[in-house]
Amino acid sequence: MKRYINYSIVYAVLAMVSGVFYREFTKLNGYTDWTTLAVVHTHYFILGMMFFLILGLVSMNINLKINRAVLFYNVGLNLTTIMLVVVVLFKF
Repeated sequence: MKRYINYSIVYAVLAMVSGVFYREFTKLNGYTDWTTLAVVHTHYFILGMMFFLILGLVSMNINLKINRAVLFYNVGLNLTTIMLVVVVLFKF
């Protein structure tokens, strides 16, 4: 359970950092259109923080043995958000 809560904290920090990066990057470049950077913040908050908070609560009552699935989930979520950022950076 503690590991899932720690993952949740890490994803909350990443979500806040990505939100600030989105705001400052678009402001500095004078970009006013919609960009995929806007959804990186949401992906980390919902798919990262909220998912692992719920998983931590569930694991308190049920003994979960899903280490490989959590590894693939972490890799997939981070790969998705990295690609969302890369798409924007190659536009500029």
